[in-house]
Amino acid sequence: MKRYLILSHRYLGLGAGLFLLLIAISGSLLVFRPELETLSGARPPASSHPVAYQALADAVLARYPGASFSLRFGERGDPILARLRRPGDERRLWLDPASGRIASDARSGESTFDFLLALHEKLLLGEAGEALAGACGLLLAILAVSGLVYWWPKAWRRAFQLRRNKGARLLMSDLHRLSGALASLLLLSAGLTGAYQAFNKPINNAINRLYGYHAPAKTRARLPAQGGRQPLDALVARAAAAMPGARLVDIRYEAKPDRPLLLRWKLPGELHPNGRSQVEVDPYSGALLRVTPVDRAPPAIRLTSWIYGLHTGSLGGDALRALLALAGAALAFLAGSGSYQWAARKRKQRGGRKSAPAS
Repeated sequence: MKRYLILSHRYLGLGAGLFLLLIAISGSLLVFRPELETLSGARPPASSHPVAYQALADAVLARYPGASFSLRFGERGDPILARLRRPGDERRLWLDPASGRIASDARSGESTFDFLLALHEKLLLGEAGEALAGACGLLLAILAVSGLVYWWPKAWRRAFQLRRNKGARLLMSDLHRLSGALASLLLLSAGLTGAYQAFNKPINNAINRLYGYHAPAKTRARLPAQGGRQPLDALVARAAAAMPGARLVDIRYEAKPDRPLLLRWKLPGELHPNGRSQVEVDPYSGALLRVTPVDRAPPAIRLTSWIYGLHTGSLGGDALRALLALAGAALAFLAGSGSYQWAARKRKQRGGRKSAPAS
């Protein structure tokens, strides 16, 4: 059985090695995206004196009148990310939290980290690439389990040995097995959670159907006979009263006049780093149209919070993020060392055939 196991492990790894290498490198960098963006100057520094919400919306609308956009908030004082949507144009704007000034404005997909995210999630191949990345996640889980089973020693005193004086191929083989064994649980988790996220729509729909969940009807704002939208800060305050103790994460501002203002919150104890609790507000009257704390969200949303937190490392803070980055580096090494072993074995076989005496 071990022979068939190692053969399947070898050729599955070779087949998916390049894709896994790309996913591993991009994922290791994305784990620390906020810190790296700040170091590179792509996002402005934090400020302890945040500006009013309406001033942020006014800054976006002054540059892009009539646009729909969202404002994403981190911890208090962090820079604000505006994601803007217009026909044929999507942009990412960083706003200074102290002045509301637009610090950077770029088309979505143009930054280095947008490129890395597209590489990690879709291998730069669109929807087909997303399915391929999900399949690679499942393959990674299989490789992690099969490699661990193959490594599992009969004598534990030899479990962590490295044959340093037996040549480069055997040393690389030992390093490959040992690093794979040490990183196996993290790689298994990364593979399964990554596959879940790639195929989340059909999986989530199936989970919601299983629990008998039916999506409620869309809410609509009532256009007044006269007057316009209420100030954004007043609307946020009205919604905050329905989410006591929660932190505002996102404001979605729709250009269509009958669309409500959608506010996303993170309640104490929520697992998702961006929260999954929502309040919909009529932007004209200030009436609360729908309040959906996370415990009343669709069943699949609650599962997704666990999955997303595990995959990005946010569930375990900086320690888990560091471990995931190391696991990504280990995966890159495994892809390279596995290919090296296969090439070295082929060279040895060819050398053996050449040296064999002619009959």
